[in-house]
Amino acid sequence: TGGRLQVVLYVEEADYNPFLVTSTGAKIIVHDQHEYPFIEDIGTEIETATATSIGMHFTRSHKLSKPYSDCTETGTDIPVANLYNKSYSLQICLHSCFQRAMVDTCGCAQYAQPLPPGAEYCNYKKYPNWMYCYYKLHEKFVKEQLGCQQICKEACSFNEWTLTTSLAQWPSSVSEDWMLRVLSWDKGQKINKMLNKTDLANLVVFYKDLNERFISENPANNIVILLSNFGGQLGLWMSCSVVCVIEIIEVFFIDSFFIVTRRRWQKAKRWWNDRKAAPTQEPPQGNAPAREGHDNLACTDEDLPTFNTALGLPVPHENHMLRTPPPNYNTLQLDAAFTDPLPDTLEGR
Repeated sequence: TGGRLQVVLYVEEADYNPFLVTSTGAKIIVHDQHEYPFIEDIGTEIETATATSIGMHFTRSHKLSKPYSDCTETGTDIPVANLYNKSYSLQICLHSCFQRAMVDTCGCAQYAQPLPPGAEYCNYKKYPNWMYCYYKLHEKFVKEQLGCQQICKEACSFNEWTLTTSLAQWPSSVSEDWMLRVLSWDKGQKINKMLNKTDLANLVVFYKDLNERFISENPANNIVILLSNFGGQLGLWMSCSVVCVIEIIEVFFIDSFFIVTRRRWQKAKRWWNDRKAAPTQEPPQGNAPAREGHDNLACTDEDLPTFNTALGLPVPHENHMLRTPPPNYNTLQLDAAFTDPLPDTLEGR
């Protein structure tokens, strides 16, 4: 009532095997209806002759899968068959992997776990050594030698119940006799023996609060955030914008590509034209003298030709190409300004 569950557990301490059990109490677990309760792994123990109050707080978590973490969404990518027909969890994968290894190694399945298809549970009549095989295999499993811990992965989505436990003495010394007498009646009929308080445990489970907490992972950086941060840093430190970056890419990549392509095209075109013109050219004669420039052998240096060097020019051959004629040296003669020669010039004659 009031959003809580209250039960009184009868543990029957007298039926315990002293060689197998050395403690008295009970173990409980709070789980979702789609989850399998592995009470041996994550159960919460409660005491006898004690009132245990457990407050629950529900948390739903979701982690990112690859490439952010090595978790699985539904478990379909894990090469281990789910024998429990419940939602995937790491404990289900480990127990299923061990049960499959038990069938492959020992020939039978362990009775505390679901039965794989085509297998049968172990018994001493048909499998007399199955217990020895089971302990040897369980030792390898604990030492992570079966490979189950490497194959199985955590689930990306999981529910978690956070429990807060408080204890109190129960029943109190004042109400002990009355409480035990009331509990000794079962639906109006008295039980054969009087109950002892060490056989009973009072349990109260309630919601600590009605708020549901949801924890989700989001990527700190993606393509949009990366480009946004990159553009912001360029604008802050280099006063660059998207247009500036595009222009830089155009100059250094696109224009360079077109320049290289154009040069190769021109080179290929020039090679093709030379190849087409090569058969039409006449081969040069073997006895033809080599021609240089205007065939002016005197003009082999950087000095200008003089009158003497011009007179020493060789006579051109008949088949020689036309060349620039020498200048008319008569034009170099200067006419005297006076018709009569001067007396000092006549003395030298």
